[in-house]
Amino acid sequence: SWRQERDFFYDPDMHGVDWKAVREKYAPLVKHVNNREDLTYIIGEMIGELDCGHCYVGGGDYPHPARILTGLLGAELRRDPQTGFYEIVKILKGEPGDPKLRSPLTDDGVDAKEGDFIRGVDGRPTDDMANIYEALVGKAGKQVTLAIGPAKGKTRDAVVVPIGNEAELYYYDWVEGNIRKVSDATDGKVGYLHVPDMLTTGLDEFA
Repeated sequence: SWRQERDFFYDPDMHGVDWKAVREKYAPLVKHVNNREDLTYIIGEMIGELDCGHCYVGGGDYPHPARILTGLLGAELRRDPQTGFYEIVKILKGEPGDPKLRSPLTDDGVDAKEGDFIRGVDGRPTDDMANIYEALVGKAGKQVTLAIGPAKGKTRDAVVVPIGNEAELYYYDWVEGNIRKVSDATDGKVGYLHVPDMLTTGLDEFA
């Protein structure tokens, strides 16, 4: 990788970087590499010394350890210090009809609202748990029954299918929040257009 940059970097002066010194700086780290991911990280840091955009490093024989996904509900939860149950503070609305933006608590029939409490998961009271997510380990993509209701009083059962990753929901929520901020600040006179990247996905969003 060092030789490739030396021989093919567009600037013969290497952006003013002493490229031989850079090799000497990073070479000692190679003996500490345990897998390809470590090596890729070091190469990336080395190439980063050039301070040049669109210089990428990737590929190779990455380790793929088995992962057990924790089921996530697409919501921000807060443990109530008085009851020990979990309040639904915020539901990430997502976008109905888009599988990537499905938010479990907004599915048909769940009818969960912000301010409701999750008082049980699959029959286990949440006030007896160290953390509600212990009851959701391995439950991504599987049906789970939540006991939902007020902090006290009757609850009702709602069957949900948790997701394994909320990143897209939080990203979408951030974009929608920006749209509202701009609209509110300008009485709707200014629009907010978000283009996430310059790849196919970004161009699709632009369209």
